[in-house]
Amino acid sequence: QFSIDTCRVKSQPVERHESIREQIASAYPIIHEQTLLLFLDFLQHKVKYGNAKELQVYKNLTLIGFVQRLLDKRCVYFFGGSDGYKLLSGHIGHGGFEQIGSESECAPLLLEHVLSYDEIKLAALLYVSTHSEFINNGSRNNAGVVESDKSRIEREGVIMGLIGARFERPDVMEYQDIMITPQQNTANNGYGSAGEPKNRAQDYRRLWRAFYEEEQDYCYTEVPKNTERFRELPYSNYFDTLLMSKRYAISFDCLLLEADARAAAAGKLAYIHVVGIGLGVWKVFKEQENIFLQTFEQRLRALSARLLHVGVVHFSWFHLQRCGGIYEGAVIEQKQHPQGGIKVHVSVRNPNDKLEQQPEANMLLLVTYAWDGNALPGNEFWANMLVGTGDPAAACSTLITELQNSHINKDYMSGNNLHIATLQHGVLHIADYARTLLP
Repeated sequence: QFSIDTCRVKSQPVERHESIREQIASAYPIIHEQTLLLFLDFLQHKVKYGNAKELQVYKNLTLIGFVQRLLDKRCVYFFGGSDGYKLLSGHIGHGGFEQIGSESECAPLLLEHVLSYDEIKLAALLYVSTHSEFINNGSRNNAGVVESDKSRIEREGVIMGLIGARFERPDVMEYQDIMITPQQNTANNGYGSAGEPKNRAQDYRRLWRAFYEEEQDYCYTEVPKNTERFRELPYSNYFDTLLMSKRYAISFDCLLLEADARAAAAGKLAYIHVVGIGLGVWKVFKEQENIFLQTFEQRLRALSARLLHVGVVHFSWFHLQRCGGIYEGAVIEQKQHPQGGIKVHVSVRNPNDKLEQQPEANMLLLVTYAWDGNALPGNEFWANMLVGTGDPAAACSTLITELQNSHINKDYMSGNNLHIATLQHGVLHIADYARTLLP
């Protein structure tokens, strides 16, 4: 049930239909190359250690089929610390996702139909990208009101849903890797082990250590004290700043490589509108925004030779006005870049505001929004909550509720159309990736 119709394809002017057809065909899901390996590792783990309910789902599941499952089996909406949800079946409720896939699961929350928390954690590393119409400036309170003065906004651009780290609920999602607590970080839960895994819990920790390229993780009693990496939180918990940075880097690499690829295809430079992901109600550590910006700068510098089609990165609605080399007017220098480097802006702007100044006026606008690993694009939009957060604001100002929806844009927002962000070759379709890089 759509909350409003102004953001639907059927409501757009006839003269825009040809452009919208191209936008529909431009949509695809995208993951980082490291995430591809993680997905394969996860499937092998479930086949080896899965219970009867899990084996029914995973035994013959291909990578493409798994990506399709992550797109299709998510809730309509999913938000809040109590895990409020609505399923595609129409069921509405709160909580119960920890039991999905276990012997104690119960209808309607069954692994056959709904993502488990293990899968939601993986789905948070699966992003969506498409060209789209912009129907208003995209402000938090736009509520889908159509902008009558089109000169005030960009008519179209690229919109990408990214997902931050969620610490809203203990012992699941990124909490498992980045938080260190007495209750969670125990040998029984697989932490602190090294060498060949001896059981399911140890193997589950192994696959996440491999993803983050860490030789070890820690039982609570083993955490090195008084270090910059492990920062103490209330209730004697610890926060791993290094793994937080690594988690951000996966998202940022996808964003930057995707922006470069989209801009190169358009023969332009990209103007990237960056919003915080996971820096609102999901945040648990006061310095997360600092880590976010530090990591973004690191990835810009590390990838700069590959980002010759990225013109501007604009950080909007951040509390910090300066963090290292990220500040208004900064330039991430790169000798090969057509403008000498990537320009940085740090100021408040609406996502779809018109780019009026030269040379920005000729750039391809790519806007980001904070999505969720267990909801359709728009999330709260589907609960008739149109204002206040970035997900419904993006839904109300673009065509993502249809273009990025795997149940509607079936041909393009699908596992078969998966794209891979690689550091060496840029963004590749999964078939091209297999031909180019797999033995």
